[in-house]
Amino acid sequence: MKSRFSEVEKHEMPMVEIEKMLNVFLLRTAKGYSQYELSFLLGQEDFYVRKIEDINHTLEYKIEKSNILRQIFNCGFPAIVPNTNISPRYTIKIFELKNETEHITYKSEKVFADGTIEEIAIFGTEDKELLLPSASTVTEEEVTAWVLAKCQTDYFNTSRTALQILKDYEAELEQPIRPLFLVNALKSCNGTKGMPKINKKKDDNARFVYWTNG
Repeated sequence: MKSRFSEVEKHEMPMVEIEKMLNVFLLRTAKGYSQYELSFLLGQEDFYVRKIEDINHTLEYKIEKSNILRQIFNCGFPAIVPNTNISPRYTIKIFELKNETEHITYKSEKVFADGTIEEIAIFGTEDKELLLPSASTVTEEEVTAWVLAKCQTDYFNTSRTALQILKDYEAELEQPIRPLFLVNALKSCNGTKGMPKINKKKDDNARFVYWTNG
């Protein structure tokens, strides 16, 4: 028998937060960022966005994260935070589909007062190495070479967030890069096999930052 989506009646997070999560999902997929890549740019642990996009989880994008999201996507708050006064009004319905291994896929819809239904997105758990369609043509080797070159200067003498590093690269070379390539480049600088060592820790704002000992 073919599996079907079934409506999720009870949600762990408020509906306004679910809508905010969906707004961010649409922004990140349009940009070509995976859950893992967006977690990295937010300065959070690997599965931060994955947890937020699981409606059975209670984690939400708080106001300080909305500010960072605006910087990541170069957008205003209306693109992230739902307008509860918009007309015509609608409700959001969430459906889930479980496979044999209990993996859950979600489907979201807007249902308007006149009965019109508009699908928002289908989403679920993503692999850490997932590469979504992207406008970037920069290779991982090029990103690694840039990071290594910066290690030869005083660039990393000042602690920097992942977003700062990505923005600096894109401004300098005038083209977008895949955050996953930057993740891997920073990880490769571990102080072994002749590589420089880039340290990683949480700053006072609870975001991961990267720096060398100079």
